[in-house]
Amino acid sequence: MTIKGSSRLAPAWVAQNVVAFDELRFAHASLWWLQSDPEHGGVRRIMRSNPAGLGLAVTPPQVPVGSQLHAYGGGSFAVARDAVWFVGDDGRSVFRLGGDGRTVRTAAGGGDSQFGDLALAADGLLLAVCGGESADEIVSVSPAGQTRVLVRSAGFLAAPRLRDGVLAYVEWSREEMPWDGSRLLLADTCQGRSQQVAQLAGGPAESVAQPLWGPDGALYFMSDRSGWWNLHRFRKGAVEAVVQVDADCAPAPWEGGYQSYGFTSAGGIVLIAGDGIGSALLLVDGSARRVLASNLTSIKPYLAVSGETVAMIGSTPSRPPSVWVSDLTTEPDAPARPLGGLVGSTVSWTVKPPSVESVTSDHGALRYLLHRSHDDRPGPLLVRAHPGPTDDVPLRLDWTTQFFVSHGFSVAEVLYRGSTGRGRAFRQSLHGHWGDYDVEDCAAVAEHLIGTGVAEAGAVFISGASAGGYTALQTACRPGPFSAVTATSAIIDPAQWERSVPAFQRPHAAALAGPAGAVLAERVRIPVLLIHGSADTITSAEDAMRLANQLAISDGTHRHLLLEGGDHYLSDPASRELALQAEVAFYRSVMSGGLS
Repeated sequence: MTIKGSSRLAPAWVAQNVVAFDELRFAHASLWWLQSDPEHGGVRRIMRSNPAGLGLAVTPPQVPVGSQLHAYGGGSFAVARDAVWFVGDDGRSVFRLGGDGRTVRTAAGGGDSQFGDLALAADGLLLAVCGGESADEIVSVSPAGQTRVLVRSAGFLAAPRLRDGVLAYVEWSREEMPWDGSRLLLADTCQGRSQQVAQLAGGPAESVAQPLWGPDGALYFMSDRSGWWNLHRFRKGAVEAVVQVDADCAPAPWEGGYQSYGFTSAGGIVLIAGDGIGSALLLVDGSARRVLASNLTSIKPYLAVSGETVAMIGSTPSRPPSVWVSDLTTEPDAPARPLGGLVGSTVSWTVKPPSVESVTSDHGALRYLLHRSHDDRPGPLLVRAHPGPTDDVPLRLDWTTQFFVSHGFSVAEVLYRGSTGRGRAFRQSLHGHWGDYDVEDCAAVAEHLIGTGVAEAGAVFISGASAGGYTALQTACRPGPFSAVTATSAIIDPAQWERSVPAFQRPHAAALAGPAGAVLAERVRIPVLLIHGSADTITSAEDAMRLANQLAISDGTHRHLLLEGGDHYLSDPASRELALQAEVAFYRSVMSGGLS
């Protein structure tokens, strides 16, 4: 049924129904993926599909899986014929789970080293990136635990792919981010020969990602040399475009293990194309293209292809992310069907579909996703600034958004300048202007929605997490349409954050930094709620609580919530529930004039 006035999602219900799926792949006639769900405390487990399509846990909750390579991890496991390799959640050890159920530590890093980006070589060896504070290595690990360094770099390394003794991989310097400039390299790894390293693509003005040896022997990869991340290949000594489309076919490579394309047994290539809000799955066969799985609107960058079957982590405006499968031999657009019982949570009311909207600003069309409240009259509006800021605004069911809709808010998610999905120039347009252009874009959407009668002036709020938290806080420091701000796991001072952030992200902080500078308590004009986990390793809880104390001295309209043991993402259900409770109560207090 449709939401009625008194129908509200409870914070506890939302916290218990946020399930994450990642790192999907086919191996040995089964689908495998990482899953974290509240029922098991948010611990990431390796799952495997059984013949009925149901997911069965391969690793128990007491053995958390999760790489922390380059701070954000990814590529946490690989499946061999007789074993599963995985990285323990401290990131410093690689384990091998054998068919007999025994788990053995096969590799351990020293000091600050972290493993991730696992992949199998044809000879059964495991490939992994081992990253440190000052250098990265690509290593091979045998089942017996013998480790050999294949490549070492003073920069960052990613995506090792070995074929016939030739290793393809991605490298970028410690003064740049991989989505700004990176290089696709080949190295001869045969022992006894002098190692030759050749650069195939990339450079300071080109980002390359996701190399993969194709069935035709060519090396495929994503490159934004055209201004968009499109699929290319290297063959016969030259780079050529495989698919040219005005869309990003890859995300910003925050994590290892992304795979946005795959090869079918009939010679086709399946890939994801995104526009910053929606995703499309394309089948390319020569010059012919067709759209697949059109019943999905958002697809994560983990395509798994086996024969003529494509599996993906997909979602729709009415269904949260789960595992879906398409059979390319059936209907022309190969509609996706949910795998087994993995259809996500259900609730007894129908979600109102959001609309993709745009507003004309001084800088062109600004797009956003609008979730209308179920009361067509002007009412409270929550603008959400996504993190990253190189993130997008996926067109999918998100229970946190629906929580606020059920409490009478309209919610606008802004694809502000700096977001991904709109090409290289749009992605880099925030460089040197962080805290300005993103703030302008969020304010422009809010003002438009007030002017069109969606939002009620005096009840317009903005929230953001991580980098989005910095955006939200900067809106509080200037005149504008907003009545209050919630900042979760927020960056407070970009300059200080650049000095303390993990090495991988330091160039990002430097590139983004603009005249807006640190968030200062004396500049804050409207009520602020600060939420932070005490165990956050990405942004500083100490900085957030220092700002909270300074704000508390100035007046009594501000609030803060320090969640003991909470991480950067507030992954555990208890932290998520408390954060939602605090945020909605904060907005109600502002609207009722109850802050003092």
